[in-house]
Amino acid sequence: MAIHIEELKIDHFRGIHYLTIENLNHINIIAGDNNSGKTSVLEALLLLRSPNDINNILRLARMRDANAFFGGPSVYESFINLFPKDTPKMEIAIGAIYKREYLTCNLFGKQIKIMLDPEEVINRLYPALKRNYMMHKLSSDMAEVDAFIGELVYEIAGHRDRIEVKIDAYASTSGREIKRNNYVNIVYLSPTEHVSGNVFNRILRNDSYKEICLRILQMFDPGIIDLLILRNEFNDRPVEYIKHVALGNMPLSTYGDGIKKVLSLANGIAQAAGGVLLIDEIETAIHSKYYDDIFRFLVKASIQFEVQVFITTHSIEAIDGLLCTQDYDQQNHIDDISVLTFKKDSNEPKTYSRVLPGRHVFKNREQFGF
Repeated sequence: MAIHIEELKIDHFRGIHYLTIENLNHINIIAGDNNSGKTSVLEALLLLRSPNDINNILRLARMRDANAFFGGPSVYESFINLFPKDTPKMEIAIGAIYKREYLTCNLFGKQIKIMLDPEEVINRLYPALKRNYMMHKLSSDMAEVDAFIGELVYEIAGHRDRIEVKIDAYASTSGREIKRNNYVNIVYLSPTEHVSGNVFNRILRNDSYKEICLRILQMFDPGIIDLLILRNEFNDRPVEYIKHVALGNMPLSTYGDGIKKVLSLANGIAQAAGGVLLIDEIETAIHSKYYDDIFRFLVKASIQFEVQVFITTHSIEAIDGLLCTQDYDQQNHIDDISVLTFKKDSNEPKTYSRVLPGRHVFKNREQFGF
């Protein structure tokens, strides 16, 4: 049973304060209504992927801004929104016990005004074709800009250090790569990951990686024997196919969103092997009648590849489906699932957690308020 992260503590992050979650399990279901902090907990875990990398923080800040390139908030605005709004201090403080070692990411500072050379802004953000226009636009009234200055203090396996941080209103994630040597292998799957259009390409990019994904997919359907991209004979466009023992070569589009979701999960498990997989709103694109097959596949594959899983959902049917994978009626000793809920204190900025064994929730669901 893979339990890489044993405990998570979020002192300050978005709308969460002083939250401690102990006794984490192999499969952790984070349940609750919208805006209860479920996704924020996944994001806090992502910050621990590489606690000493400010680029990781900036990219995480952009995850919720699906329309960022179509009039959405700037990178700077998204970054500032990571800090709690209900306290005067600008501070993010997150820690975990990971494989019995402390892992922390603390970012604090303040907002100031700085003078920025307009030409520097152009060189950083805009291609040559827009240069003259933007220089004209910036040269008169955009030299003074907002900025954040502070420190990123981190601890990784006993090593503590600090990094000076300065981010201005024209910060960009373009060209900013997250460090390849992430301390924790953490993979995040968004609710729309299965329709992003690049899952298939990622799987086929490397033969050995493709073999791993095929092995995972075969836990779901043993008849799947290959993944192919073939040219359409009429327009020469590439088409994604699944090769099946009984069905032959079938276009991926004929399977619908269900198999795309399974592909996305297989890809996530393969990437997260030996690490942590975060799945946001797992019920998206899965009809409840397929919960048993898909969730059993997910649990089986994550155990085989030693992946600890954190799943958010606001669907009671999804919680029931995940709990049913444990066959509590037939066995009374294994419980790889815990159910987590959060509650905010109305009188003070504190968030409480409740961690329940899956078996107890399964038997007393109504009593626990699910």
